[in-house]
Amino acid sequence: MAMTYTGVMYFPLKVNLPEEMAVELVEARYGLKGTAVVMKLLCKIYKENGYYLTWGDEQCALFSHKVGRDVSAEEMQGMVDILVAKGFFDRRMYEEHGVLTSADIQKVWLEATKRRKRELASLPFLLEEFKAKEEVAKSTADKCEEPHDVSEGTSCACNSDENADNSSQSKEKQSKGEQRKAGLKEEKSAGCKHAQEPPDYARNTRTHNYEGLLLTLRQLRIVDPADVQAILRLSDYGRLGGHVWKVIHSTSWKNIASRGKYLIAALSKERRDD
Repeated sequence: MAMTYTGVMYFPLKVNLPEEMAVELVEARYGLKGTAVVMKLLCKIYKENGYYLTWGDEQCALFSHKVGRDVSAEEMQGMVDILVAKGFFDRRMYEEHGVLTSADIQKVWLEATKRRKRELASLPFLLEEFKAKEEVAKSTADKCEEPHDVSEGTSCACNSDENADNSSQSKEKQSKGEQRKAGLKEEKSAGCKHAQEPPDYARNTRTHNYEGLLLTLRQLRIVDPADVQAILRLSDYGRLGGHVWKVIHSTSWKNIASRGKYLIAALSKERRDD
């Protein structure tokens, strides 16, 4: 049952594993049987619990018996002590919980089982760095599930497992989306240039702040040509002391999605009230 729910059928092996300091030291003290023990330990970890192995006197005796008569329980424990001391296994997990694991082992297991339904927060002996990453990933997923305003030419950046299987199609869609977005920007830019032709009286800086209004609209990311033109007309092209300035400075814009439409509605209401 452990194979079905936690373990994996195979795992990647570094080509330089025999050259790692911990493994070289084990081999130097115990011969080639030391390297074989390291391999058998990794296989047992990935096969049973997937990313850790509880270790004590009983496990040591059983494991040395399975390895063969060439390795005594004392030698087996000596090899584990070296692997822990040299960082092949996580020292804190071993000393506090009697568990053989490491960041590399857990990373391999997490990658191999990423499509399984699992709650990392509830898993035993998982290193804190992986729990933190899970919290960030879960927070990002929750944000993507929340309803939010998506402006034209943009899309949510979150990816599902299904999207991961269609990466080439996603790249093609992204490329088309970027081209479309660039085209929209050019159209909006052209429309804004057309809108920047106010009546002559609006150029009088003693009565109007036309340029300042245009700059403020850009800072608020109100760039739709139709919205800009409507706001200019309703505000009499930025007349000083006009209602447009009161709305701009008294509104909490971070909570407003369609800012252009909101400002137009506020200016239209003010006109109707007058």
